[in-house]
Amino acid sequence: MKGKLVVFFMILTVLTVMSGVNAAAVDKVDFQLNWKISGAHAAYFVALKKGWFTEEGLDVNIILGQGSGYTVKVLDAGKAHIGIADAPVPIKGIAQGADIKIVGIIFDKHPNSMFFWKDSGIKKPQDIAGRTVAVPAADGHKVMWPAFAKQIGVDPGSVKFINIEPAAKVASLATKKADAVFELYTGKPFMEKAIPAEKLGNFLWSDYGFNAYAHSLVVRNDVIAKNPAMVKKFLRAAYRGWDFTVKDPEGAIAILSEYHPINQTDFVANLKLMLEFFKTDRYRQHGIGYIDPGKMADTINIVDKYLGVKVNFKPEDAYTSEFLPDPPFKLQD
Repeated sequence: MKGKLVVFFMILTVLTVMSGVNAAAVDKVDFQLNWKISGAHAAYFVALKKGWFTEEGLDVNIILGQGSGYTVKVLDAGKAHIGIADAPVPIKGIAQGADIKIVGIIFDKHPNSMFFWKDSGIKKPQDIAGRTVAVPAADGHKVMWPAFAKQIGVDPGSVKFINIEPAAKVASLATKKADAVFELYTGKPFMEKAIPAEKLGNFLWSDYGFNAYAHSLVVRNDVIAKNPAMVKKFLRAAYRGWDFTVKDPEGAIAILSEYHPINQTDFVANLKLMLEFFKTDRYRQHGIGYIDPGKMADTINIVDKYLGVKVNFKPEDAYTSEFLPDPPFKLQD
């Protein structure tokens, strides 16, 4: 009997040690979103629900956001490992000393836009001069407004900004608190819940020369240096989530609804608009998340030329493609 107890405790000890090794092998990741919950975030909850982060040995904590500028601040302060931000915003941050790097792209085309009432007299983007615009202080639109304004020949200072909470964009326009609201084009279904579609106007910035990368995945450089394997694992699971989301948007939103109380019909419409910004030859050829050096150079040039900061670093200091999935998840129509 004594011998059996010895064997039992030896096995228990081994199992306990093994359990400790497995626990130590799990990387905890704080993932900072760029915004409140939208269809664009479904992919990460798909990866969470399907266990793909877990398969990679990651314990991912998804944190709601307050804008791209906020994401950059959180990452640079060491309060999150990975985050989502509109590409020009972290590039501007890097120029100002933020120790971060872009490691993957989400939207291959830029969805920044402005919404307005058609009866407001706004007929072209330049008509925004002298108007009031509602936008959160840390919103990527506000950060990038000087660049777009100069591209369309408008004095950036000619617009009066009204600072609002992230969730207040629709209400601010619906109640005419502001003449216009800066919001992603993909927010159109939510705008149309409060404003009749035939009365809602919109200008997509990319239709007027704003050739920048949009949402990107950003990582602190010290995280890359200390745990590059974790970054690669995170991107593999995240883009696996996007691959599922592209193929089954309804299924992705159904999963998202398990984590957040949402109107699935509205969010499916929102997500399907977002996926239009995935439909590019680059993603078909190179895979979702691919970083094109030429387009990244254009994005960096926009920051250098229009956003009032001097880009004094090499392009490779701002981004890297080394952590993208291999083989990639290619877009299929």
